Amino acid sequence: MDALLFPLLLALLAGFMFLSMRKQKKRMAETQDMQNSVSTGTRVQLTSGLFGTIIDATSPDVVDVEIATGVVTRWNRLAVMRIVTTEEAAATYPGHVAPEADLDSDYSDTDYSGYSDSSDSVSLDKPADDSRENDK
Repeated sequence: MDALLFPLLLALLAGFMFLSMRKQKKRMAETQDMQNSVSTGTRVQLTSGLFGTIIDATSPDVVDVEIATGVVTRWNRLAVMRIVTTEEAAATYPGHVAPEADLDSDYSDTDYSGYSDSSDSVSLDKPADDSRENDK
């Protein structure tokens, strides 16, 4: 009975490994098909977690991804992790509007009087020599 148990365990282990490798190969083939099917205008998530829109997918090796308005970066096609649907993108950032930077504003009328409390300040000056003499 004991002599039969060890070969049975090895057979079960080999069967599990075979099924696991088969599932992994299938998943890898699906990922490669997805990476090869991306086209211009497709919203994607890259393996780094970055979201963007494919701008140029004519090359078989690289894709150009727009990550912000006017910011286009070139990525290896293998970096595309998944395709993001427009519904998913809208659900992730509902009502998100990028704020416009007001670089020309004048801050001269801003009241900074609340920030002048000297009790919160820290002095980085060296202690006076007489304070060292009191420590002795």
